[in-house]
Amino acid sequence: MNLKNTVTHDWDWWAYQFRVVHRQGVASIDFWDDRLIAFVVYVLDLKPGERLLDLACGSGVHALEFARRGLEVVGLDIAPSLVRYCTEQAAAEGLDNVTFVEGDMRALAYREEFDALVILSTSFGFFDDEANQRVLEGIARALKPDGRLLLQLSDPHTFVERQRQRYYWQERPEGIYWTESQFDPTTCISHGFFRFTDNDGVTHLWDDHESVRLYTLPELRSMFDRANLEISDVYG
Repeated sequence: MNLKNTVTHDWDWWAYQFRVVHRQGVASIDFWDDRLIAFVVYVLDLKPGERLLDLACGSGVHALEFARRGLEVVGLDIAPSLVRYCTEQAAAEGLDNVTFVEGDMRALAYREEFDALVILSTSFGFFDDEANQRVLEGIARALKPDGRLLLQLSDPHTFVERQRQRYYWQERPEGIYWTESQFDPTTCISHGFFRFTDNDGVTHLWDDHESVRLYTLPELRSMFDRANLEISDVYG
């Protein structure tokens, strides 16, 4: 790789590039989003007027759809670029029942404010075990009594089978996206490395990489117990 033609970016740049621009080119993404939203609404029995918190809301596609269905929604993400993008999308649609805020899921300040809370797209497990436990404890505090929680997770037992292909690339009008996935079975951590080469031949790198801890169901039960949360159903 010619280092003269490379640029390194922080996560805020990559968050927008990967969660918004790249995501828009994923095959059948709208179909899968529609199915996921329908599943969440059904499982959590969501009703118009209820308050919902979408943690690590990313591009806001799910939070916006929940708002269109009449829920009062807060979308939280750590990347300022995503919060700006989501806020612009909500304003363009005239949705005044959804708010996007910049924040860290490890330091939630909410207290019994939400009827339901979701973490979608395998966005739980970004930190070490202690910090991931703090996330669950913050969730427990943020939910109203009898509040409902849904986590969309990957199962470490089947992850390796589903990730046989370690390298992916996608050609888009703006350039080519490359991703590499590495799973460490000794730690149950999935590592993701991203690269983007634009049409001018410049390769864009991330100054870090994505790490997601994948938990087994027994591990999750133990973590939920410590956070005073209860697992009522498991799907998939």
